[in-house]
Amino acid sequence: MKRGTGELGAWASSLRFSVFTVLIVGLVLAGAVIVSPSLSTFVQQRREISELRESVRLHQEAVTEIDAERAKWKDPVYVRAQARDRLFYVLPGETQLNVIDDVTMPIESDEETSAELSRIETNWAEGLVGSFLSAGTATPDPAQNEDPATDPDPAAPKDASAAG
Repeated sequence: MKRGTGELGAWASSLRFSVFTVLIVGLVLAGAVIVSPSLSTFVQQRREISELRESVRLHQEAVTEIDAERAKWKDPVYVRAQARDRLFYVLPGETQLNVIDDVTMPIESDEETSAELSRIETNWAEGLVGSFLSAGTATPDPAQNEDPATDPDPAAPKDASAAG
């Protein structure tokens, strides 16, 4: 280890710094400091340009897809097929058959059902008519009129004898 340290020390002592060397190193550092903002701006602008090119490419693909879709809609056969599929149109003399398979049958369960039908003992229609008639023929509660929150004119006397 001592030998490596000694060689490093000998090498460092053999270096001679002149004014010219310091001036060149200073100019290189100053140039790096001066150029670095411009270089970062250049890199940022190149990144933005590549992002914009990608955006333009994606938009051009979208326009191409829209043009292809528009060309399909100019074809009367395609329009007729779309009307059949989407609007369920048929030509005269044809019979349309729609299969709806969105309802899935449940898997057989282990629950046992009773063979007897259950019957509710009340008639809902009679209950509805009775509720309607009782609500329409109910008399107002006089205690409710004495509440000052519902009284339209709280300054008016409650009683004709109190006004005299």
